[in-house]
Amino acid sequence: MAEWILVIIGFLIVGILGRIGYKFWQYGRPQHLKKDEVARTADDSAVTLFIPGYAGNRFSFGGMLQRFVTSGIANKSLVVMIDRHNHPHVTGHLDPYRPMVQLVFATPRVAVRKQAAGVLAVVQYLMAHEHVQTMNLVAHSMGGVVLFQYLTTAAKLVNLPEVRKVVTIGAPFNDSEVGQNTYPIENHPLTASGPTKTTPVYNYFLRTLQRLPNTITYLNIAGNIGDDAQSDGAVALNSALSLRFLLRPVIDQYQEFVVHGKNARHSRLHENYEVDRQIVQFLYSDQSKVVAGEK
Repeated sequence: MAEWILVIIGFLIVGILGRIGYKFWQYGRPQHLKKDEVARTADDSAVTLFIPGYAGNRFSFGGMLQRFVTSGIANKSLVVMIDRHNHPHVTGHLDPYRPMVQLVFATPRVAVRKQAAGVLAVVQYLMAHEHVQTMNLVAHSMGGVVLFQYLTTAAKLVNLPEVRKVVTIGAPFNDSEVGQNTYPIENHPLTASGPTKTTPVYNYFLRTLQRLPNTITYLNIAGNIGDDAQSDGAVALNSALSLRFLLRPVIDQYQEFVVHGKNARHSRLHENYEVDRQIVQFLYSDQSKVVAGEK
């Protein structure tokens, strides 16, 4: 009897490892819509880059991108591995209709500025080799800080693709540590004029976000699991939503959405169907399609 139990446990372990291995392979490759679609609007033709958070990998946005493809919403056109020298290694081809690009950092535990330089290298590659002219940016956690670091750097350069829409998910805009999780969770209350206490990253963006063009629209998504800190378990709502004060000059182009409940946990935000729905409607104003698996 004990031998049979061991055999069953062995099969279960092999099955679980096999599934993880398959997902690892699947999430790291391009996936295209079964039916070719024609880009009819600027939303359809813009290239959307997905930037993971600190220590992120192909699992970070792999599930979300797969759901978008399975649902017939967009193409996962390219997977770009950014090596430790910030050289992009590109797999796939760029679709004309709603192309999505998954970024994966070979060394995912590095400083914000270095990752932002990697994003810039990818954008320059897309501009030079794919003639990309317009794009959107979607980022989770520290990736949101990386995203805005890229934007402030790009604002000083010329002839880069126009950024149309920006989505941040659970990003720590007023944390002292924007990468690794720290406890207790940093939670500085918001007043009518801004946070009661500001951190270096917040103060940096307060100075530099004035450079951004006023043509970008923003969606800021945050999670609240209902804990004492009113957070997603890693980033406080007050930190994520402090972005509204950084974007005050263009506040009419800014919107925010708060996800509640156990699936609002920081590491689960990119697996949350409410988040999927908000992103799809924001990027594509697409009310006709339902994300795969959504109840």
